Amino acid sequence: MAKFFSLLHITMALAYRDIVSRYRRSLLGPLWAIMQPLLLMAVFTLLRTVVDIPSDGVPYIIFSYVGLVPWTFFTSAVNRAGSSILANSTLIKKSPVAREIFPLAALMTALFDFCMSGIILAGMLVYFHMPLGTALVWMPVLVLLTAVLAFGVGMLVAALGCFRQDVIFAASFGLQLWLYASPVIYPLSAVPRQWQFAYRLNPMAGIIDGFRNVLIKNTPPDGVLLILSCAITIGFLALSWPIFRRCAHYFADVL
Repeated sequence: MAKFFSLLHITMALAYRDIVSRYRRSLLGPLWAIMQPLLLMAVFTLLRTVVDIPSDGVPYIIFSYVGLVPWTFFTSAVNRAGSSILANSTLIKKSPVAREIFPLAALMTALFDFCMSGIILAGMLVYFHMPLGTALVWMPVLVLLTAVLAFGVGMLVAALGCFRQDVIFAASFGLQLWLYASPVIYPLSAVPRQWQFAYRLNPMAGIIDGFRNVLIKNTPPDGVLLILSCAITIGFLALSWPIFRRCAHYFADVL
């Protein structure tokens, strides 16, 4: 138990260091954390004036932002976790601590940005009179599921990217493509019927759809879709963690 709290303390210290160092010399400070989803929301809203994008009968601004908040949390966590081993190379060479704390600290840093974006989201939900209610109890489940998925993907990128930085560059590009394969700027109902099964194998589809159900419709997430997302997320974590641990033995030598 003492070792667990010691590792937790180190992880929190690393996350705090990253947050402070990122915004120390910035005029807007933590407000930069909300810029990405807001700017993407503005771009997609302008795009909707040219292309007919459905939004399930709700204002597109809130529809897109509800999808962008968990998506930017996921991509930010993956990108930061993916480069966390290289970014902490000096510490890794000197310290024998569990290597998992570095992508975990990166995840916690992204969680801070998610909370900042959540403040804006809460204000928008009130402004647009969304029917918030008991379905909010599902929010911790959805946030945890997003974090676990990001941790799994981030660990795999970090493990392989330590040996070949091409993996980190490719992951950033792959996440951009993943955006369009997820119901971020359009609803799940817009996906053609013949593609629905394959589309639902994307774990972010169930997560984003769950966020919209809870925050916009005040209904629980789709049970089948949520279970499928959970199963794929756990399966991915079960695959990536052993790979990370095996590669971790050589981090100090490679770096």
